[in-house]
Amino acid sequence: MGLLVLFSTSFLVGFSGASAPGPLMTLVLAQSSIGGWRKSIEIVSGHAILEAVLITLLLLGFQTFLETPIFLRIFSFIGSLFLIYSGITLFFDIIKDRVSLFQGSDDPPRSKAYSFNPSLILAGALTSLANPYWLLWWLTVGVSFIAQAKNYLIIGILTFYIGHILSDYVWYLFIGFLGEGLSLPFWRRVYRYILIIASFFLTGFGVYFLRYAISGKT
Repeated sequence: MGLLVLFSTSFLVGFSGASAPGPLMTLVLAQSSIGGWRKSIEIVSGHAILEAVLITLLLLGFQTFLETPIFLRIFSFIGSLFLIYSGITLFFDIIKDRVSLFQGSDDPPRSKAYSFNPSLILAGALTSLANPYWLLWWLTVGVSFIAQAKNYLIIGILTFYIGHILSDYVWYLFIGFLGEGLSLPFWRRVYRYILIIASFFLTGFGVYFLRYAISGKT
């Protein structure tokens, strides 16, 4: 497998995984509809940093440790609590700050100038940690890619990582633009209801992954 093939396959396989509906997509959609498409970059950057750390750990021989059920459950527990918190917080923020939602108002959402929010980077990482399937993917498919990338030393690892993470940025930028579009006048009537649905989904994902963390059953 040449470097070009490695890059292409890591991008395509990563893209198929990134496009699957899940808590990260829900978080990006909700945050970008409130703060604009740039929020998707912040969230995915947290996801990318976490994956860089994970690849480093796998290269250092921590695969056996990462595969232990207790490790999977501890990190899923931490992340699931964050998802539940995010969903509940989003729901009550809508109730407190957008009471007109329940009064059928056509007032557009409040526009805000873009400001960098480092907590969204942490949010991206914690949301990924909550999902046990994310780590299981890396311990199966990801490990296979890393084994092939190691044949080209550090250049191979970087090629794989860039190809993989590029798919995440491409997809979630697209979701970010969709999210920002929800705040446009055309979507004004349904935009806030979509945020409420997103808050339910975040909470639901958190409860689902919390069940795994406690019982070990998905």
